[in-house]
Amino acid sequence: MAFEKGDSPYYIAEYKPEIAIELSISSLWEIYDFLQGMEELSVKKKRLITALKKADKLTPAVEKRVNLTSSSFDLDDLMISLRPNPRSKGQLALKKGLNSIADLVVKQEEEKIPIEELAAPFIGKDPSLSSVEEVLQGVKDILAERFAYDETVRAMAREFAYDDGFVEVIPKNKKDPAYSSYLNKSIPVQELSKEEILRFCVDEEKKLVRLKLGVQLFRITELLRHHFIINPDSVGFDLICEAIDECWLRLLQPIVERDVKQRLKEDAVEWARKVLTTELEKQYSAEKNRGPLLIASASEKNLFLLAVNGQGGLLGSTTDRKPVPGKTVSTERLRQFITRHKPSAILIPEGSEIEVIEPVLTQAVAGLEPAPVISTFAPETASADLLQSQWMQKGFSTLFTEETQRQLFTAAIQYLKPMSLISDIGTGFYKVHPLQNLISEQAFIQIIKRISAFSALCEGISIKEISDSQIKAISIVNDKIIQSIRTADSQGQIFVKNDLLKVQGVSEVVFRNIAGFIILPGSDDMLDKTLVHPDFYPWFSEICDQLNASVETIVSDPVILRGFSTEDITKKIYIDKKLIDHISVGKRFASAVSTKAKRKLKLTEVTEGAIVSGKVTNITPFGVFVNINAVCDGLIHISQLADEYVESPEQVVSVGDRVDVKILKVDVKKRRISLSMKNLGTKSPKIKPSQGQLDHLAEHFKNR
Repeated sequence: MAFEKGDSPYYIAEYKPEIAIELSISSLWEIYDFLQGMEELSVKKKRLITALKKADKLTPAVEKRVNLTSSSFDLDDLMISLRPNPRSKGQLALKKGLNSIADLVVKQEEEKIPIEELAAPFIGKDPSLSSVEEVLQGVKDILAERFAYDETVRAMAREFAYDDGFVEVIPKNKKDPAYSSYLNKSIPVQELSKEEILRFCVDEEKKLVRLKLGVQLFRITELLRHHFIINPDSVGFDLICEAIDECWLRLLQPIVERDVKQRLKEDAVEWARKVLTTELEKQYSAEKNRGPLLIASASEKNLFLLAVNGQGGLLGSTTDRKPVPGKTVSTERLRQFITRHKPSAILIPEGSEIEVIEPVLTQAVAGLEPAPVISTFAPETASADLLQSQWMQKGFSTLFTEETQRQLFTAAIQYLKPMSLISDIGTGFYKVHPLQNLISEQAFIQIIKRISAFSALCEGISIKEISDSQIKAISIVNDKIIQSIRTADSQGQIFVKNDLLKVQGVSEVVFRNIAGFIILPGSDDMLDKTLVHPDFYPWFSEICDQLNASVETIVSDPVILRGFSTEDITKKIYIDKKLIDHISVGKRFASAVSTKAKRKLKLTEVTEGAIVSGKVTNITPFGVFVNINAVCDGLIHISQLADEYVESPEQVVSVGDRVDVKILKVDVKKRRISLSMKNLGTKSPKIKPSQGQLDHLAEHFKNR
């Protein structure tokens, strides 16, 4: 099982084809969170089994039930009978010797002797038992606790309250308009929205409201009576009915209210996490694609212009002298800054000297295409809090030379409200979603971290930038492993992805989880510059052979992969949903220079039948010479240049072209490599008209 092996959801979502084509990363996290909860619950299970053994109550059936349960409520139900409160009314009654009469009543046998006469012999056995009423009350206390400890009854009562219960909302301030519509109402639990439940729970934690859960008393007691009463003609029938009522009112109701409210909150939080994950994923993508924003302000002497990207990252800043009234000012510096960052908008916070700043900016953007829109906005009052935050003081206090710049930056952050910064700043300075404050800050930040980590991993992590990368989001990767990889790379020990296995601390599990996401821009193997996992390299060779295309060609045009023919539908879908994207990442690194001098292949190392990429070095009337990184260039005879007739090689290639070729034959003794460009499928060369053909065509039209 992937969870037990230590595989992360990130790895499974991209590199386990049978899962990757079916489940999204958010669905995988739901499964992992559930399994993590079950792992934590297993500790409680072990304690319960140990307790049951000591109490000599562990049977194979009970042990199986404990091991299969996924609810902490069920474990609590089994545990409670093992840890009775020694000072409870029922336990005190047992100490007074009333166990035998309680057992008699529970049997529900018909007796000719009234219950009062059965209780009479117990008068005086304890100083507190001075009357029949006191004896029967003790019996009732014993029965009430027995009924309340019954795990079936507790589960049944919780389900009843969850399905048929109602809620009363009691605000601390009855004039609070937020709760005016709930006053003096009993609202069915199932009619409450998940958002309402979350809001009630949050406000109850703040002691702004009391959430009271109730049920119809006659229905719950009727349900309990149906479970416990087997003989309504028994001598203790009335006593059992009274014990059932007391069981609910005194013992079960508080527990059921607590447990059902907890379940309602857990269900609502789970709903909120799903909604947040889905909507924040879209929002995060929009932020990444959002263009730069410029924001302007002025101090006593200077104009300030800051550039911020869509995710709140500072791109740069510039200053210029504040214009003197009546004098012409040069805006060249501001214009250059605006041209460099190409913003779609420039904002001026209200309260700044708009009448001074706006004319200068208008002059600076004059003639630009497209010209950014200049507008004003009202900064939020929380900007002052953000300005004094630990994040601002720690990261930017020395970066900006003037207070105006810091104010401008915090105003820009408040305007953009980038979710990308929430994990650094915290959730208290601005809202990025209406549900943000209805789940814990820790849970909300966790969602954002998971989204940002997956986004970064799917773009690829260059090994040169691994130290501060999102590779650490993979739980089995620690700072020590990252540092070991960084050191090994800086010492020239990593040339291909499989070299990661030689790094200290990189186990098979760690390698499996990180190798796909790490990019080696300087590798000789083009696949190492992509997100293709090393486990798939043999399969990719099969793809290249079938498509008659080199890896380099597929990287330049990944859609070629859709032409791969296979009866394995999983592979077909995986190519379309994942592999094309994995290969596409290689475009960014295709031109990166190798970190070591590339050794020429010996002729014995050149594989006949392989399709490789090469560079045209020379063109002769009889053919074309191509460098395929062997000790000598290979030759494509003119007859092997294309599937159709070729009059001259120049119709097909030019010197410097990169082409795919098939290695037909290697003659070691004569030091010759024969190549072909025939039958290369989607990448078959296109034939241009020869000069003779063009001349003939021109002559034809001339004589018409």
